[in-house]
Amino acid sequence: MVETRRTMQKPIALPRRRAFSVTSIAALLLVAAAPAAHAIRPVVKINGSASLTHLAGGALAPAKFHVDTTFTTDTPGAQPFTIQRAVLYFPDHAGTNGRLFPSCNARQITHFHGNLKRCPKGAEVGRGTVTASAIQLGVTATGQVALFNSNHGKSITIHVRTLVPVLIDRSFDAPITQLHGRYGEKLTLVVPQSLQEIIGGVFVAVRDFNVTLTGAVRVHGVEYSYLKAPRCPRTPLHGVFDFMDWTSGQTATTTVDSKIHCTVR
Repeated sequence: MVETRRTMQKPIALPRRRAFSVTSIAALLLVAAAPAAHAIRPVVKINGSASLTHLAGGALAPAKFHVDTTFTTDTPGAQPFTIQRAVLYFPDHAGTNGRLFPSCNARQITHFHGNLKRCPKGAEVGRGTVTASAIQLGVTATGQVALFNSNHGKSITIHVRTLVPVLIDRSFDAPITQLHGRYGEKLTLVVPQSLQEIIGGVFVAVRDFNVTLTGAVRVHGVEYSYLKAPRCPRTPLHGVFDFMDWTSGQTATTTVDSKIHCTVR
């Protein structure tokens, strides 16, 4: 007689369903609907003014061009940004007569050990100040700025000197590019790394950059101003500024248009 054995099959285990309470579902919906955290953005304001004068024959020439640029953020009390690059577009075919002026570039000033008086007479075309903060040190100081025509009118050399919080005596060249159309020229200012991070781990935030361009030269009996403009500008000065947030390493770009207040005398 053959013995037959019955095999008992184990019940199949079904996955457990997670029970969601009304409270947990509501919490998930609130998280999904919550707005993203506000990203802090740099804010740039430009206050520009020009003074034009009549030359012999009725032509106009800028006697003075003043630009005051301030840097803040859109969040009160937030840490400021470190500027890396600025590009300024000059309106209405405005530009410079730099090819007629003596030159003094950053390499020469370094060779002169920062003695600006050794630059050729007439090469200096502007003066001003820069106010900046050493962020990690909590120190804000104002330094002196000198502007020179350089590379036969193809750039402007910017010299910065300050004693606080450290000695800074640095020059760098900002190229000028000829344009066609709405803008006459653009100035590209790339801030050297040594002016962005003055000491290891200590970054700089520019608060205010305030300069005035002047200068004139006489060539074959005719006087030319450093700046040239056929009339008071009808379109605004346009600026593009690139920044870095030193706390995160993230970058940000801000654009600004500013009407130039112009007088003719």
